[in-house]
Amino acid sequence: LTECYFTNTTTGSGFYQDASDYTTITDSYIIANNDYGVESYWSDFFIFTGNEVTGNGYAGLLIENSHSGEYQYNTVCRNEEEGFTLFDSNHAALVENTIYDNGKYGMSLVGQEYGVFSHNSIHNNTQDGISIDTGDHSIIESNTVYDNGWTDFGVGGVASGMRLLLINNCSVLGNEVYNNSAHGIEINDAVNCTIDSNTVWENLGASGECGISLANLEFCNITSNLVYNNTDNGIFLQYSDDCIVTHNIVYENNVYGIALDRCNRTLIYYNDFGWNPTNAYSSVDSTDINYWDNGAIGNWWSDFDGTVPYNISGPSNEQDMYPSNSLVLGTASDVEYELGTTGNTLFLSAQALNPGNYEVVVDTTLIGTIEWNGANIYANIDGLDVGTYTVTVRAFHISGHYLSQSATVTVVDTTAPEWLTIPTNQTVHYGDAFSYLLEVTDFSDIDEWIVDDTTHFSIVDGLLTNNTTLELGYYRLNITVVDAYGNAKSAVITIHVITIEAPTVDMTGLLLIIGGAGAALVAIIVVVIIMKKKSG
Repeated sequence: LTECYFTNTTTGSGFYQDASDYTTITDSYIIANNDYGVESYWSDFFIFTGNEVTGNGYAGLLIENSHSGEYQYNTVCRNEEEGFTLFDSNHAALVENTIYDNGKYGMSLVGQEYGVFSHNSIHNNTQDGISIDTGDHSIIESNTVYDNGWTDFGVGGVASGMRLLLINNCSVLGNEVYNNSAHGIEINDAVNCTIDSNTVWENLGASGECGISLANLEFCNITSNLVYNNTDNGIFLQYSDDCIVTHNIVYENNVYGIALDRCNRTLIYYNDFGWNPTNAYSSVDSTDINYWDNGAIGNWWSDFDGTVPYNISGPSNEQDMYPSNSLVLGTASDVEYELGTTGNTLFLSAQALNPGNYEVVVDTTLIGTIEWNGANIYANIDGLDVGTYTVTVRAFHISGHYLSQSATVTVVDTTAPEWLTIPTNQTVHYGDAFSYLLEVTDFSDIDEWIVDDTTHFSIVDGLLTNNTTLELGYYRLNITVVDAYGNAKSAVITIHVITIEAPTVDMTGLLLIIGGAGAALVAIIVVVIIMKKKSG
C-alpha cells in the first residue's frame, strides 16, 4: 500500500492487520482515527516507511507480537496516547522517525529483544521520550530526545528522556538527551549493559533530576558520556555491583558530579569531574567498597589541590590515590624581543585532559583563539609594534571554565636600516645636474636622511641631488639614514666631476686627400724637369 489515506474512522483504527506477514505501507496518511492509527498483531516483516500518523484516539501505532518489522522515516505526532507502542515484537527496527506531541510516551517498548532504535527525534511528549520495560540485546543509539514531560509538569507530569527497566545486554550509545522534566537517562534493573558516548544536559525538573540515574545494575559500563548542568547529580549510581565508570566528563551539575549510594566494587577511573558543588560522593554499607583508581590512573578533579590522596565526600572514606587536576596553567615569564623577528612565544606549562581552546589577549584586544591539545602552551606573540604590552593567555576546559596568566611583553627596535643596494661611487659631467637614489629597508619608519656636505648636496627620502654647480674634482660624502628609534646606517661615497671631452675626429680621409695631392705634385715636378732637359 502506498500513498493511501486511512482517516476519520468513527470506530476502530485506521489500519488493522492480524497474522499478515510481509505487509508494506509507504508514503501514506493515517490521521484522526477513533482508536489507533495502526494496529498490527502477529504480523512479521511489516515495513512501514515514510508515513504520517497523527491525531489518532489512542497510540499512533500499536504493534504486538509482530517480529522483524521496519519502521523508518515516519512522522508520528499528536496522538492521544503513545507515538509507538510495541509489545513482544522482536528484531524490530525503529529508525529516523520524528515522534512528538503525543499524549503519553513517545516510544513505549515492552518485552523487546534484539531491537534497533536509532536516529529518531523524540520531543514534547507528555511522558517519557523512550520507555523500555523488559528487553534484551537491544541497541538504543543516536537518538535526539528532548523537552519531554513538560506538558503537565505543573500537575506532576514528570518524564525522563529515556526510562529503561529490566534490561539485559543492551547498549545505549551516542544519544543526545536534554531538557526533559526528570532524568536524562534512567535505567533500573540492568545486567551487562553499556551506556556509552551519550551527551546529557539540562534535565531540569523540580528536584532530584540527574543526568544519568542508574539503580540495581550489575556488570554495566558507563563510559565516555558528557553530562552537565542537570538539576541534581550528573551520574547517580545506586544499589549496583561490579560496574565500571570511566572516561566520562561530568561538570556543572547542581549537587554532585557523581554520587554512589550503597554500591559495591565499582571501578571509577579516568573520569573528569569538574565544577560541581561536590564533585564526588559515596555512601556505602560496611561491607561495600569502591575503587576510585585502577592502581595507576585515577580521576581528574577541578578542586584537586595537589594533596594525595583525593578524598571522596561522604561516609565511605574512599579515596583516589592517583588524582590529577582538570585544568592547570602555570605562570608566564616576561619577554622582550626585537621588532620584526619571528618565532617569539610566551611559554606556559599547562595541562587539561579535556581541553577547549586557548586565547591570547594583548592588553584588552583578543588577537587569537587557538585549538589546544591540552599540553604546554607556546603562545605566538609575533607581529607587535614597538612598545610594552600586557599579554594574557586564557586556557579553557571543554566546560568553558578557564585559567589565565599574564606577562609583560616588550618589543624594541635596535636594528639599523639595511641598504637595499649598497651605495657606490658616482661620476657626473661638469655642468650636469646630479641625482642618485639610495634605498633602505627597515621595520620602523625612516625618520631622516643626512649628508655631511650640505653646501653642495641635499638628500630627501633617499634622493641625493646637488645644490650648486659642482666644480671639477672629487666630493667625498658621508650619507646617514636614521629610523624612528634612532638606529642609523651610514655609507661613504665619492662623487667625481669630470670635463666634457672634445669629440674625436676620424683623420683617415684627410690624410688620403693630402697624400693624393702630394703624389700629384711630385708627378708634375718630374714632368717639368723632363721637359726642361728636352728643351736644353
